[in-house]
Amino acid sequence: MAATAVAVLVLVLTAGCALQGHPVPANPNPKALDVGLNSIEPLEVPPNDNESYGRTLESVRMAEAIIDPVEADASLKFTFETGGAMPLPTPAKATRVLAKSVRPVLERYGMLAGFMVGGADKEQIGPPVIGRSRLLTVVLLRFPDAAAARQAAREMDATDAAASPDNVSVAIPDQPSASAHWRPNVPTLAATTAHESFVISVLVGHTSPDLAVLTTVARQAFEAQSTRLRDYSATPRDRLAALPLDSDGMLARLIAEVPGRWPFPTVAMTDYEQNAGWQVAATVTGIVYGLRGAYLYGSRQRPSSIELTAVNGWNELERYPDAVAARRAFSDPARGQEPELRVAPTPEAVPDVRCFEQLDVPPQIPLRFTCSLMHGRYIALIRGRDLESTHQRVAAQLGLLLNSE
Repeated sequence: MAATAVAVLVLVLTAGCALQGHPVPANPNPKALDVGLNSIEPLEVPPNDNESYGRTLESVRMAEAIIDPVEADASLKFTFETGGAMPLPTPAKATRVLAKSVRPVLERYGMLAGFMVGGADKEQIGPPVIGRSRLLTVVLLRFPDAAAARQAAREMDATDAAASPDNVSVAIPDQPSASAHWRPNVPTLAATTAHESFVISVLVGHTSPDLAVLTTVARQAFEAQSTRLRDYSATPRDRLAALPLDSDGMLARLIAEVPGRWPFPTVAMTDYEQNAGWQVAATVTGIVYGLRGAYLYGSRQRPSSIELTAVNGWNELERYPDAVAARRAFSDPARGQEPELRVAPTPEAVPDVRCFEQLDVPPQIPLRFTCSLMHGRYIALIRGRDLESTHQRVAAQLGLLLNSE
């Protein structure tokens, strides 16, 4: 009896005590997950010896040097579905958002890389419509040297202006080296200038053909962009092919579109209508956005502490400073509250996951399901056509994160 009483007393006392050590989450066994044909083993990062890949990677780096449209006009806090933010690694890609006629100019002066960002003063459903809101796109292009950039800027504007006999040259206040044009009674203005080895091209839209407003926004965009470029260190041209294919192991942690195949950096663009970047969307694969690029690429409407975002087609992996920050973002009530979404079933044996079904699936992007998975400091967004394959890819993404630790 005495021994039993002592045992009970020890049990009672120790039941309220905390054990020493660090708590470890109860994660599932990766091998027990239903991953279908997907791999859960991290891929080995191949070396980069391709300048074409390097130009894409440098274009992504340039997202760290481009302005947020609110720096030119505080009202431009909304992104838009087409032309929101995208790398432009070649003249062919750049002239999907610029006038097609300027492509020979970009090729003649040796354009090396580029990036564009767009903003509006109202939430945009579908491509922006000229005259309904204030709009701005900023296209930042890199050339081999300052002389090439200056000549390219002048010829880009002249070539674009020559496309319509109604275009009239316009001066941008305090920007004597800038070239600009507009059509009177049309609420848009295009302007171009050079800053060292870069060309800055802007398209400004307003709700009325108010030339003072249009030129003011263009001037402010040029000033803000030139200031931001002062802190940007471009990769030397002879080092473009040596840029690493994976930053901080992000792509190795993100499920591949094709199991077992490394996602080399590519940019694919879709035209809704040729209209200065407001009708063009880009799908990128095999790239990692840095701190600023992740912000511009993602939602600019909500505060975020995302450090890096890896993108493989329609799948993304976000890295946060720590698990607490990731949990805060994962628990954001705004996630999944869009009216076009409804809650969908989640995969079995996968903790910390939410799935949604798109009620109105656009023909350009036939992906019905989206699942958000959190593990540690990472949040993955996995999209798919059907629920079963999406669940398998979510499970594989968890297994990949577990096997990457």
